[in-house]
Amino acid sequence: MNELPLGRVRAAAPLAAVAVLAAAGLAACGSNSNTSSTRSATTRVAATITTAQAMPEQTSYPLTIDNCGTTLTFDRAPTRAVSNDVNSTEDMLALGLTKSMVGTFGVAGDQAAGKPVAGPYEAAYRTVRAVSPDYFRLEPLVGLRPDFLFAGWNYGLETGTNLTPDGLARYGIRTLALTESCAHVQKGKSSVSIEDTYTDLTNLGKIFNVQDRADQLVTQMRRQVASVQAKVTSEPAVPVFLYDSGTAAPFTAPALAMPDALITLAGGHNIFGGLKQSWTSVSWEQVVADKPQCIVINDYGTPTWQQKLHFLRTNKVTKNLPAIRNDCVTHLSYDDLTPSPLNAQAVTAIAHLLHPNAFGLHRANPSA
Repeated sequence: MNELPLGRVRAAAPLAAVAVLAAAGLAACGSNSNTSSTRSATTRVAATITTAQAMPEQTSYPLTIDNCGTTLTFDRAPTRAVSNDVNSTEDMLALGLTKSMVGTFGVAGDQAAGKPVAGPYEAAYRTVRAVSPDYFRLEPLVGLRPDFLFAGWNYGLETGTNLTPDGLARYGIRTLALTESCAHVQKGKSSVSIEDTYTDLTNLGKIFNVQDRADQLVTQMRRQVASVQAKVTSEPAVPVFLYDSGTAAPFTAPALAMPDALITLAGGHNIFGGLKQSWTSVSWEQVVADKPQCIVINDYGTPTWQQKLHFLRTNKVTKNLPAIRNDCVTHLSYDDLTPSPLNAQAVTAIAHLLHPNAFGLHRANPSA
């Protein structure tokens, strides 16, 4: 079969993305019922949420936060902010920061289903200038005269170039890096968690003095994840393969990429979760050896998720994988699977795929 193109590979910069899937539309495979340990898990998670619901305070400037092991200080809320990539952009849109934004980069470059951002954020997104469908470069960025950039390492920020927080600081730009992406530059970071997403939202809330909105959003996400965990915590973990792209060698999300955390929360086991790397290429031999029972396809740009699924179903190496034989396959958008306000709904969707009986769902064709 002809090689499917990888597009903008995350080893250089992650691909911008796409439309969001309603969790209710996803069906799946897996079974078993809830037990008393599930109710106990619910109680523990509810207690955690209650603790997190302290009344938000107004930001007191100067504000100093920790970001990838370094400190970042703000004398006031930024007024000329720029975001890079769809997931970072959606973080800012979800907090109502459009009036403080002067541009976005890399949002619509590889969209799926004709939508640059998830439905709830479309109207807000169209009020902000979309500078380029590609990731930011120095001259177009500096030309906006920004005082703030929200991006990530390998999500626009590049080591060994002038596209780093230190390099951009020369132009008066303070850069907040996605917490998940700190693994690329911070040796002490050995895992990724949905807490990284909560940290990003909380930091944005403090920086822009919208702590109430950030707190409400994080609390809502925690509740959604807690609801899922209450149903799947006693279920056996289902081996899952996250398929991003690639035919000669599959591109996937090991332990230091957000999908690993989302799969775990949903009652799954990422078959490459033992690999302490971020997005990277592996081998089909490894995939076959690990016998994934379900597959999540990252849906963005081209090749489309339908083309990726066709490859998996027809290639001699992959067509006999348990997930393919049992049709336990679904697709989620790039902004579902990278750090964003959509992470909680991604956990729900994956859990529906892996453990339908726990949610009162019936077997259907999730890849249709």
